[in-house]
Amino acid sequence: MINGRIAVIISEIFDPLDYELLNGIYSQAEKLNYDTIILTGIRDIRLAPYHKMFSEKLDNIYTLVNHAHFDGIIFVAESFYESHTESYIFSLIEKTDTPCVVIGRNYRNMKSIFPNQRLIMHRITEHLINEHNCRSFAFLSGLKGEYNSEERFAGFKDALDCANIEFDENNIFYGDFWKDKPLKIAREIAGKNLPDAIVCASDLMAVSLCEGLVACGVKIPEDVKITGYDGEWCTVLNTPTITTASGCKFDEGILAVNELYQIMTGKSIAGAPETYRIFAGSSCGCKPDIMYCANSPSERNWIERELLNIISHHMESGRYLTDDVAEKISRADSFDKLIEIIGDVSLFLYGWYGLDICLCTDWKFNFENPNNYRYDGFSEKMELVMDKRRYVPNGKPEIFSIKNLLPTLEHEHCPLLITMSALNSGNQVLGYVAFLYHEPDLINYDAQFMNWNSAVANGFNLIQHKLYDEYKLRQNIMNSVIDPITGYYNQRGFLERLSERKENQLIIWCFGIHDEYNSIENNYFQIISTSLRLSSDPLEDICVIEKNLFAVILPANGDSPDDISFRRILKFMHEAEKIQGFDRYSKYPDVISKSILIDNNDRLKKASEFAESSKICLSSFDKLKSDLLWLRVYIRLHPESNLTIDDMAKRLNISRTYLQRIYKNQFRISAKEDVISARLEKAKYLLTFTVSSITEISNQCGYTDTNHFMRQFRERTGLTALEYRKKNSY
Repeated sequence: MINGRIAVIISEIFDPLDYELLNGIYSQAEKLNYDTIILTGIRDIRLAPYHKMFSEKLDNIYTLVNHAHFDGIIFVAESFYESHTESYIFSLIEKTDTPCVVIGRNYRNMKSIFPNQRLIMHRITEHLINEHNCRSFAFLSGLKGEYNSEERFAGFKDALDCANIEFDENNIFYGDFWKDKPLKIAREIAGKNLPDAIVCASDLMAVSLCEGLVACGVKIPEDVKITGYDGEWCTVLNTPTITTASGCKFDEGILAVNELYQIMTGKSIAGAPETYRIFAGSSCGCKPDIMYCANSPSERNWIERELLNIISHHMESGRYLTDDVAEKISRADSFDKLIEIIGDVSLFLYGWYGLDICLCTDWKFNFENPNNYRYDGFSEKMELVMDKRRYVPNGKPEIFSIKNLLPTLEHEHCPLLITMSALNSGNQVLGYVAFLYHEPDLINYDAQFMNWNSAVANGFNLIQHKLYDEYKLRQNIMNSVIDPITGYYNQRGFLERLSERKENQLIIWCFGIHDEYNSIENNYFQIISTSLRLSSDPLEDICVIEKNLFAVILPANGDSPDDISFRRILKFMHEAEKIQGFDRYSKYPDVISKSILIDNNDRLKKASEFAESSKICLSSFDKLKSDLLWLRVYIRLHPESNLTIDDMAKRLNISRTYLQRIYKNQFRISAKEDVISARLEKAKYLLTFTVSSITEISNQCGYTDTNHFMRQFRERTGLTALEYRKKNSY
């Protein structure tokens, strides 16, 4: 049973250290039966000079902590390199009551998580003392006074103190955990008496320091030994390879989950075993293949593991790099086709087994004001437009509350690992994309993924503009009075015809096909449209109010509007059955049928209000009313079908008693009486216009007993069947 869900906020998933940390988080969250939901802005903004154009919109994914429900948050604050983004996310978290732990930063009253940097740096320095007999040292620190810098320096000093080695404070140098300053410091150190070893507070500074020293003619490790800290992949790729610590981030991930669990539940978890190890490179004089592990010397270190993982990703997805995803997606000429193509091109992406695409319900923007669209946040209701499991067809669209984050999380499941990123087109927020993975090492947010993400967003943008073009076309058509597709009057023509009609009273009948997801086959619309024309008479005007909604103007004859409109339905369904045969098992489309009697007093206003109310009825559809209408139509057109009350109830999937009650409330006649009335009406027609025998007519009207027919006919009409024929036949 799932205990809840944990959000992990991280800038990117690219570096081996990112994978190492996520492995630690997910492995522990899975043991505690929590889903791991990774919210990522995707791109490494340090390396993108044009990031100002898109980083803000990609960061919109982090607003989910204010929209959706999370039981806890792990904020990897140290992964963000711009203070304003970091501050922005802190402000989002502070708006919630959700427990949070922060990795790599101290922030107000939030629980901060740091690895045991002091101990690890102690071990690295101890390695230089014990394995390489180093006795004189320099230390390249990070920012002066910064927590991580001070902790690592303290570990370095602890090791020297334990070995009774004095340290000259003039040999401490300050960088900023980046590349530039170590190059200058290297020139300064090269001009002095070199120490035995230089311990660096980060791998990146160690690599840059090596580069600067070598440029000054210093040999490493012969003249001076160098070590780093962090377990960055640059340590393996550098020449010489850099001695560093590996596995620290994995421990950090486990610790973060344990601390968060205690805040969420009040239950403490015994500290996880330390899995970090010293990765000894040639920069200190060791053979590059020697690994000093805290637990198992034979186990591959995290740097190599995650570096090989990234290379594997590249090799796996590289074969598809030339595939033009954007070109394929741009071919989509409809929303359904776009979803189909996205499903196909998504198979090119590596590692995932599930893909959900969720759009804001307002993603189509306001067609009347196309510059008015969503700039930030997400809608309270989201639409799941893709629910794909690899090589399994997409599911049906689904509207859900954003508090639930994804519909799949509401079903019973084992702990899930999900990455979520923003889906934006320019400045417009479209929604978000969620990928499901079996393990963190399979996550692959690389250039191929970014091309896919951008192409998908552009695909939805293209559909937006196609829909907008259709909207403008409809608006242009509305400026005329004739609908170009059906040849009927449009809404403007509908009102003009009403003003031209001279009758004191008119009936307006609105008939609409409910089609929420555009799933009804187009031939239904064509059949109904054509049948309305074939069954019309010269005194009628047929109009198209909007897609799938017709209005028919009829002369009033003293009968009620409901009776007149029902007879009109029977006329057009009689024609419809000639075009396409329907039987008692046919699935008719969901419809509304409304009618109103109007006079000359405010005729146009009343007609407009009635048309608008019909549109609302079509959107807030009553399926039972539709099913009842089609049932009565079928009874009237086919009284010979011998439908019983039980048959009718089964057809509508309701009880016999309920059917009888609502049928009479709706049509002012019982279902049984309606069947009898329909049979006798058909009998009258056959007696008047055919020469069929009484027995033949009885059978054609659904009677199995001719005597019963004759008795019932006389009771209801006051005439025998033969008397009726003699009186009414031509």
